[in-house]
Amino acid sequence: MVPSNILKSSKHMRQHIKDKTNLQHFIDISIRLTTEKNSSKLLDEILQVVMSIANSDAGSIYSITSNKQLKFETVINKSLNLYLGGTLGGPVDFPNIDLFIDGKPNDTAIVAHSVNTGEVINIPDVYDALPFDMSAARKMDARTGYRSESMLTIPLKDHEDDIIGVIQLINVKDAQNKNIPFSEELVTLIRSFASLGAISLTNSTLVKDMEVLFSTFAEAIAMAIDEKSPHTGGHCKRVPALTLMLADAVHKIDKGPLADFIMSPEDRHELSVAGWLHDCGKIATPDHIMEKSTKLETIFDRIEFIDAKFEIISRDLELSYQQQIISAIKQNKSVEVLQFERLLETELKQLALDRALLQRVNIGGEFLGEEEQAHILRISKQYSLKINGEETPLLTDDEVENLMIRRGTLTQSEREIMKRHMDITKNILDILPFPKHLSNVAEYALGHHEKLDGTGYPRGLTKEQMSVPARLMAITDIFEALSAVDRPYKKAKPVSECLNILGNMVSNNHLDPDIFAIFIESEVYKNYINEYANPKQLDEVDFDNLPGYTPIS
Repeated sequence: MVPSNILKSSKHMRQHIKDKTNLQHFIDISIRLTTEKNSSKLLDEILQVVMSIANSDAGSIYSITSNKQLKFETVINKSLNLYLGGTLGGPVDFPNIDLFIDGKPNDTAIVAHSVNTGEVINIPDVYDALPFDMSAARKMDARTGYRSESMLTIPLKDHEDDIIGVIQLINVKDAQNKNIPFSEELVTLIRSFASLGAISLTNSTLVKDMEVLFSTFAEAIAMAIDEKSPHTGGHCKRVPALTLMLADAVHKIDKGPLADFIMSPEDRHELSVAGWLHDCGKIATPDHIMEKSTKLETIFDRIEFIDAKFEIISRDLELSYQQQIISAIKQNKSVEVLQFERLLETELKQLALDRALLQRVNIGGEFLGEEEQAHILRISKQYSLKINGEETPLLTDDEVENLMIRRGTLTQSEREIMKRHMDITKNILDILPFPKHLSNVAEYALGHHEKLDGTGYPRGLTKEQMSVPARLMAITDIFEALSAVDRPYKKAKPVSECLNILGNMVSNNHLDPDIFAIFIESEVYKNYINEYANPKQLDEVDFDNLPGYTPIS
């Protein structure tokens, strides 16, 4: 006969082993639920977990739609070999269930009643479940030969006690595979796992919502910058698009130095965010510099003020000569009259030419040569007019400085202010607590003004210090600016000219030659122009003589 203390010890050991097994099972299930990020997969996982714990034969899980309906997400029936929805099943063609009918809570459908009241509903026999309408279950059973018996309906509640879904289990099985009611102990256990599933689902939804919120916020900042400056409108939207087009091309390449570059969907999202934020510092750039579409523009384009001065000078010139002509006529000096008329015509013609010159160079669309600069200096010294009795030069020193700009519309001091947008961008991005999967956003976004030889800004990085995404964004930012069709101060450049400019920058060790080659051979430039610019810009390109271009080998 076995001593009682040994029997007792053996019993405790079996219970201990059972408890440890249950604990490990709980841990395994917890890991399954908390590591899944996809909402659809998670709903499917929650249902399968609670069905496994309950040893139920059938079950379904519902989400709540925005129009107050319950939507079938996954439906499982082991006996009928039925698996609909979820990640692997076929589509669920069951109609949604209204939570409210004619403005009143739907109390006839068990799942709707559970959601509306927050109650757990445990029914031993579905066919005896008054006041609920079980006609649908009876019809399904009649059609399939199945017998729905025990049923448990549990609402899924989030951390704020809001109901985000509902689970329904049918026919819990005993050891002999017979249908039995859901015991209170089992209901408590299932509720625990349902709560864990709801928390996991809430976390997944919150993470997804935060991703969407941050991405949308980044796009909103870019939109605000584009709206702030109509002269660069769309730049902050087009750069991310072109960047992803080029990144996808580099990802697909299977030869050359970048054949090993791989970009996951998460990497792609990170690069997209960087693209939207690459110019966020421009939100602090003064409007009169951001919107300086001509050399003389401040709050208004001062060329109009200079035009008015030319009109006054022209009027004064005509009055002066007319007085001299009248005097000569009175003195019968016909020769002098002709001389004065010719001089007036000559000076008015020169005045018109000088006026046209200033109007042309004010646009800043072409490189300003030394000859034109000399003309500007001559004009500034040659013309003056009287305002309130004081002799006033046609051009102020500031206007001369602006008109003498060789390329573009910004003076050196204005360029320094404009370049500060990268310092501001850096400051903004540095204080943002990016999560791990967005930790490279700042590096990518700040790379578009860097140069491979270390002469770029804001950090003066070399090629070895720059990632592939940062180096490709440097190309896309420049190409977008060169090919843009919405700049009022310059015509959109043809593709051949855009690629030549990029090629020269490659030759000068400013841009990456391998990425430039992929940009060309994958025809990213062509696809971009067709979608975001004007197809008429796609002229013939002499690739054999294109600077900086070496075919990928």
